[in-house]
Amino acid sequence: MTATRPTPTQPARTGAPARGVAPGSGAGTWSDVLVLSRRNLRHMLRDPFELAIAISMPLLMVLLFGYVFGDVMSGSGADHYRAFLVPAMLAMVMVYGIAGTSAGIARDSSRDVMSRFRSMPMTPMAILGARTLTDMLRAVLEITLLLGCGALMGWRFEDGPVRALAAVGLLLLFRFALVWVGVLAGLYATNPDAASMLVYPLAFPLTMLSTSFLPSSAMPSWLSPIAEWNPLSAVVTATRELFGNEVLPSDTWPAQNALLLGVIVPAALLAVSVPLALRRFRGLAD
Repeated sequence: MTATRPTPTQPARTGAPARGVAPGSGAGTWSDVLVLSRRNLRHMLRDPFELAIAISMPLLMVLLFGYVFGDVMSGSGADHYRAFLVPAMLAMVMVYGIAGTSAGIARDSSRDVMSRFRSMPMTPMAILGARTLTDMLRAVLEITLLLGCGALMGWRFEDGPVRALAAVGLLLLFRFALVWVGVLAGLYATNPDAASMLVYPLAFPLTMLSTSFLPSSAMPSWLSPIAEWNPLSAVVTATRELFGNEVLPSDTWPAQNALLLGVIVPAALLAVSVPLALRRFRGLAD
């Protein structure tokens, strides 16, 4: 008789990638990102309260600022205040949106979801990539709704669709950089509530101490340079220029080079926040 050697059984791997897709390859990483992004979107739809608040508050602020403060500003000579307002509100929403990013990352970390994901045959980078992709889709939705609300209020882009798309692209670049700042904050936060609340004390001064709603000349002399060099001021001014909307007159270097700063600032944020976030993420895995 011939002895038959038993064939060793291969252990089942939960969450294995699709056949023909190697973990760690470019296609495998993108496949993992899409799978985790669908998971994030399902969670967002199952608990729509946060998304509803995040979308409804900017719309209410646009309406209140446009119709309450708009009449006051029109009386002082700002006849196009609503057109002046919409780009500022778009940029402000990009800033406040990172609260959801940091809270989502902190929530997954506190529930030990990260550990379960790391045990699966997927690229670790896909976890953070899925979060950024999900939040960028959310940013597109926020911009679309705000532009629609602005159009109903009488706002228009005046320099053609190409420059308007460039303005939207600049806003999304700014949001993409801030998303990675939110990822970094979420990885260091102790719980989701702390991660979310940490954003507002930092974002509120950033938005108010800028030229988003008032010219720097209307501020005290010691605040004027802070507002002019505020990165948000550059993004708002560049967005207004690309949309063809009214721009505050200023001969300062940041105002004259707003588009350049609007690109450099997000690039600098990405250069700093992405490596730090990846380093922190790998540290949590050890």
